[in-house]
Amino acid sequence: MKNNYQKILVLTLFLLTLAIHSCNKQSECENSQSAKLVNMTGLDGCSWMIELNDGTKLEPNNLNDFSIDLEENKKIWIVFRPAAQMVSICMVGEIVTIDCISER
Repeated sequence: MKNNYQKILVLTLFLLTLAIHSCNKQSECENSQSAKLVNMTGLDGCSWMIELNDGTKLEPNNLNDFSIDLEENKKIWIVFRPAAQMVSICMVGEIVTIDCISER
């Protein structure tokens, strides 16, 4: 009987560790930030944007360079930098260049 409890305990701990590890899955992008895709095509001059967890909106100038399915509220990991001397008629968020993007 004691042996069965030990087996169940070991199996439970293994499954719990596996579940925690998969929930904390890190991105392929080093030093990335958690964000989501937002469809802003309804606003004049806007397209797909990225919203950081703090609500900051980013207007990526090279989103089409990456093979990622564009889905509303899709959770992503992103590494980006400000795009120098660029302007947009969208004017909803900062214009950025994406260096790395991955799905969660």
